[in-house]
Amino acid sequence: MVLSVVLPAYNEQASIESVIRDHERILRAMGAQVENWEIVCLDDASQDQTLEILNRLAESIPKLRVLRHEHNAGIFQSFHDLFQAARGTHVYLTGSDGQWPAENLLRMMPALKNGADLVVGVRSNRAEVYSLSRRVVSYLFNLLPRVLFGVRTADAGSVKLGLRGIFTLDLISRSPFVEAERIIQARRHGHRVEFVPIQFVRRSAGKEGGASWRNIRRSIGDCFRCFIHYQSAPKRATHAEG
Repeated sequence: MVLSVVLPAYNEQASIESVIRDHERILRAMGAQVENWEIVCLDDASQDQTLEILNRLAESIPKLRVLRHEHNAGIFQSFHDLFQAARGTHVYLTGSDGQWPAENLLRMMPALKNGADLVVGVRSNRAEVYSLSRRVVSYLFNLLPRVLFGVRTADAGSVKLGLRGIFTLDLISRSPFVEAERIIQARRHGHRVEFVPIQFVRRSAGKEGGASWRNIRRSIGDCFRCFIHYQSAPKRATHAEG
C-alpha cells in the first residue's frame, strides 16, 4: 500500500501546522502497515498565512507536497484536484481544521486490512458538537440515499480511507451531496463499504459553512439529479455491505 493523505485548506493558519505534524507522526509510527506515504495539502487561495506555513513545513517534511489555487475555487474543485494529484494506491481524505484527530487513521486502517475498499468514519459524538438543526439536516441527507438508492451513507461528509479509484470516480454532484454520491457509486461498482466510529472535536477557529441554506438547496437538487441519472444506468453486482 502506498497511502496519500490529502487535505484541502482555506484560511487554516490556526491549525494547519499541528494537523500536518500530527499526521506525519502517525504515518511514521505505522511502519510496515504502509509501504510508502505522502501528505498532499492544497491551499485554495487562502488570505491568511496558511500557504506560508505549508511552504515552511515542506522544507522539513520531504513527503509533504503543497498545491495551490491562484484563485479560490471552492471545496469541490479542491477535492477533485487533490484526488487527481494523489500518487498513492490508496487515499485518506481528512480535514485541515483540527476537527479530525490524526489517530482516526489508525481506527480506520483495520477495516481496510480486513477487505473493505472504502472506509467511512462515523462521528459518534455529533450530539455533543453539533446543534439540533445541524443534526436534523445530517439525518435527512443520510436518509435520502437509503430511500432513493437503497444505499447506507452514514456520515457521508466525514473522513474516508480507500482505493484511489473510488476517489476518482466520475460524479455529477457539485454540492455537499457529492460525498454521498461517492458512496453510492462505490457500491454500484461492487466495492465493499464499511463504517467505523471515529473521533471528532469542536472547531477551535474559523467558521463552518457546510449546513448553509445554499448548500442544502444544492444538495437536494443533486440528490434528485443523481436519482434520475442512475435510474437509467445499469447497476453492477455488489459485495455485501459492511
